[in-house]
Amino acid sequence: MEHRSMKSHWIAVAGLLLLSCADNERQFAYTGRADVEAILLSSQSAGIIDSLPVSEGQAVRQGQVLARINTERPRAQAQGQAAQLAQLGLRRGTAEAQLEQAQAQVQQAEARLELARETLARTERLLAEGGATRQRRDELATQLTVEQANLSALRSNHKALESSYKLIGAQEQELRAGMLLTEIGIRDAELHSPIDGTVLNLFRHEGELAAVGSPLLEVADLSTLRIEVYVPLAMLGSLRLGAEARVSGEGLPGILKGTVSWIASEAEFTPKTILTQETRTTLVYRVRVLVPNPDGALKVGMPVDVRF
Repeated sequence: MEHRSMKSHWIAVAGLLLLSCADNERQFAYTGRADVEAILLSSQSAGIIDSLPVSEGQAVRQGQVLARINTERPRAQAQGQAAQLAQLGLRRGTAEAQLEQAQAQVQQAEARLELARETLARTERLLAEGGATRQRRDELATQLTVEQANLSALRSNHKALESSYKLIGAQEQELRAGMLLTEIGIRDAELHSPIDGTVLNLFRHEGELAAVGSPLLEVADLSTLRIEVYVPLAMLGSLRLGAEARVSGEGLPGILKGTVSWIASEAEFTPKTILTQETRTTLVYRVRVLVPNPDGALKVGMPVDVRF
């Protein structure tokens, strides 16, 4: 009878331990959903979508072309800009030759003016000594006035040609800037994957018109997923960054291990979608867990339980 009593006693104790463990497991299980930080890829140029050679769920590599926008218009624009640049080059060459000629004419006129001044000064000295006539002095004075007027006109012409030359240079610079933007637009017509990952969503289809900034598709790296759960203050003291988390859920092959990567610094009320009506007024802290997902067993949106 004692043997039976002792056996029954140990069975009862074991049952209590199992219930206690089960209660602890339920106590520290927090519900969340698997999520990922997706990258939204938008069109950087406007036009018809010529090609969208990927599908939702398809794995892609970094640098892989995901979409192509039609480039007929920008390429035609680039050809027109190249022709305009060639014409400006011819105009600049002509203007440069004219400017050099005008500069030479100004220098010659300056030399003639200086000679006219010296001749007039010498004649005035001779006139004072009786070695020249007043008529000769007046003729040289008139010639000096003519040379001054001629130099002024040549300088004005040189200034106008110089302004024209600078204007052509400014037009070339502006056109080159426009050509660079056109080239960037052509290059941006191809959308490349920034990461190794998976296409989550397609927002456009081939043949549709895409505006600048319109979303085309969404990609994400599914090799590591994140789960956010809400932990009460009483549990927060035992959590640390880098702490291990155990993730389970329907459809998973077993327990997945994750790591606490972030703990909120401010409390908030429990979201309505997480717990019951009775606990929605509880202040909790948001905790983020990163879970390696190399075989893809964990899916985006999958409800899971997290235990610490």
